[in-house]
Amino acid sequence: MYDHLFFDADGTLFDFEAAEKWALTRVFTELGFPTDEELIHSYSSINNGVWLEFEQGNITMKELKVERFRRFFALHQVEGNPAQTAERYMEMLSQSYHLYPDALSVLDILQEQHIPMSLITNGISQVQRGRIAATRTAHYFNAIVISEEIGIQKPHPDYFTRALELARQSGNPTERPLIIGDSPSSDIRGGLNSGIDTCWINRFGMNPDPTTPATYEITNLHGLVELLQNLN
Repeated sequence: MYDHLFFDADGTLFDFEAAEKWALTRVFTELGFPTDEELIHSYSSINNGVWLEFEQGNITMKELKVERFRRFFALHQVEGNPAQTAERYMEMLSQSYHLYPDALSVLDILQEQHIPMSLITNGISQVQRGRIAATRTAHYFNAIVISEEIGIQKPHPDYFTRALELARQSGNPTERPLIIGDSPSSDIRGGLNSGIDTCWINRFGMNPDPTTPATYEITNLHGLVELLQNLN
C-alpha cells in the first residue's frame, strides 16, 4: 500500500484548460483583442511549447512568463507589451477556481481514509498559490511543492528528492510514495528518474509513450480510489 500520494496540479486536479480560457478571455478583452477559440488555441499551443522548453532546462521561469506572449504577439503581428500582458495574465490566472468535477470528492475520500497527500507542480508561485486559495484546497496537502519556490522543476530527480523532504517534515511517512499526474514528460518521467511509482491520469485518451511507461493508468480520479482499494 502506498503511504503518501503526490498529486500534480494542472491536468490532474486543476482544469488548466478552463482556467486558461477564463483568464485569457479577460486579458484579451482588456487589450481589445478578439477572444475567439482560434486565438486562445494559438496561445495555448505556444504556451505548451514554452513549458516543454522549461522542463528540458532550455528556458528559465523568468523568461517563460514573458516569452510565451512575445511569441504570441509576433505570430499574430500584435502591437503590445509582452511583459505587462504577462503580469496581467498571471494576476487573472491566480484568481481562477477551476477544478475537475472529480477532484474535491476524491480528495475528500482520501483525506477521510487518512492517506497523506502533497501537491507537486511546475507552476508559477503567484499563480498556483492564488488558485489553491481560490479553490480552498490547501488543507488537503501536507506539503505544496512549487518549482519556482524550490528552484528545481519536474522531471529532475532533485525536485522529487526535495518534495519527499518537505512531505516528511509534516511528520507523515513517505517510504512508498505514488506520483499521480497527467504529464508523461514531467510527472511520469520524473517518477522514472527518481525510482518512484507513477499513476498516469489519461483523461483525454492519449496514446501512451513507450519511453515513459507509468506503473498504472487511470482515466479519472475515481479510478485512483478504486486502484488503491484493490491494492489493500
